[in-house]
Amino acid sequence: MTRRKEEVLIVFVSTSGEEEAQRIGEALVQARHAACVTVLPGVLSMYWWEGALTKDREALLLAKTTSGQYQALEQMVKALHSYKVPEVLALRTSDGLPQYIEWVMSETSKR
Repeated sequence: MTRRKEEVLIVFVSTSGEEEAQRIGEALVQARHAACVTVLPGVLSMYWWEGALTKDREALLLAKTTSGQYQALEQMVKALHSYKVPEVLALRTSDGLPQYIEWVMSETSKR
């Protein structure tokens, strides 16, 4: 497998709910920082926060983007997110349908 200079990433962003996920997701796609955003409502998150075990119903946003767009995506999420420390985790993809990979590359390079 030939390694591309720019890689496709899947970025996980947990949000306070579906409305916030949709608002952030739409902004990311409009700005071309993501080619596609999928919103998974109703996820249950459990985590330690300020010394207490916390359980929250959230919505999970999955943004498909490129390594070249990651910094701009992260900055936009931080600016629009209601959490003090939002979850923003990027995973590199090692493989995928070539036509989909090219589509993500194409959509995030348009201005």
